Amino acid sequence: MAIGHLNWDQLLCHAKSLSEHGGLSVPANASRIEDLPISGPEEILRITKAIAKTNGAILNSSGGTTGKPKLAYTPFHQAMERLLQHWKPLGPGSVLLNLFNPGRLWGAHYFIQTLCEKSKATSVPAGPFNPEEVSAWIETFEEIGINALAGAPTGLADFAQGLMDAKGKLAINTIIWMAEPWTESKFKAVRSAFPNAGFWCDYGSVETNSIAVNGPECDRDTYHLLPDQLIELDDHGALLTRIGDGWTVPLIRYRLGDKIEESHCGCGRSDALIIEGRADDSVSLLSALISTGQVIRLAEQVPGVEEVQLLLTRSKKETAIREASIFTITFTGAAEPQQVSKQILNGIHNLASVVHQYPDSFLVKRVQKLQRVTRTNKVPAVVWREMET
Repeated sequence: MAIGHLNWDQLLCHAKSLSEHGGLSVPANASRIEDLPISGPEEILRITKAIAKTNGAILNSSGGTTGKPKLAYTPFHQAMERLLQHWKPLGPGSVLLNLFNPGRLWGAHYFIQTLCEKSKATSVPAGPFNPEEVSAWIETFEEIGINALAGAPTGLADFAQGLMDAKGKLAINTIIWMAEPWTESKFKAVRSAFPNAGFWCDYGSVETNSIAVNGPECDRDTYHLLPDQLIELDDHGALLTRIGDGWTVPLIRYRLGDKIEESHCGCGRSDALIIEGRADDSVSLLSALISTGQVIRLAEQVPGVEEVQLLLTRSKKETAIREASIFTITFTGAAEPQQVSKQILNGIHNLASVVHQYPDSFLVKRVQKLQRVTRTNKVPAVVWREMET
């Protein structure tokens, strides 16, 4: 099953052109998309680096990981001509506060800067604020006439909380969010602070740039695939193919890290999709294979839990990349740790078996704040750490 439609002759021509850049080897007898090879981050890096030697680029890296970031060379145009044909959150008169972190190779800040430029909007590239910092800026933001915000849900929620704590108000009509999913508590804070704002999202990755979008008329977590693309649904990670000029990078069956499903949207537009989660989120805990996504989803179902993060501890002697010695579930909210522990162990029987034999391998803690990636200010769902000696 797939989302989107592509002309086979155009696709084959595009694949052969891509093979000339050293990105793929196309079989001579290929007659369907399944005959074309699957590509990954290595091919993307090689192709974008080669193109950048001639045209220049912005070097970006993935923003949500605490491990080694993936690199990609993004053209300065960032596919804005294609994007703005189908997604226009800004225009002349928009004055946008850019809450994304600048620098450290993260591309979101510069994507928003380019979006403002091509939309003829005014950008205020301030970066993120701690809630206690916001009060000192309210008068300036009112004078500037800020009417739009852009940021990850964590940064947007921090800003909204700071504004409400200071009993300030800003006439925000547009909120652009991306880079991480919402938690209900963060969404509630942002919606409370800015009740008249329309929410817009651009879904993609550092390697692919824009893939799908939504707007105020859409269901919050449903997106629409941009034209000239095809997504093959696959439990091991959806495969993205795109043809035509103007994209940031040409792609043939690129393996995304997300599991994507076809959906329907309240707006009625076609090619709707939802992100089910990371495709390969299994981790070994003392030889038992556990889905980190399932652990987090079960914890989130407990009344009083606001946000959940899984800390995975490995001993230094362990060489397997996805092998842990201790699972520590941390969460914010009013729930009791015993409630969270019971919910998870009742829902994951092989984890319960491990914990029965090794009680110290599974910990649940309530905390005031979850860990963030300093480079991006995002809250990762999973954090790896080494055991202290």
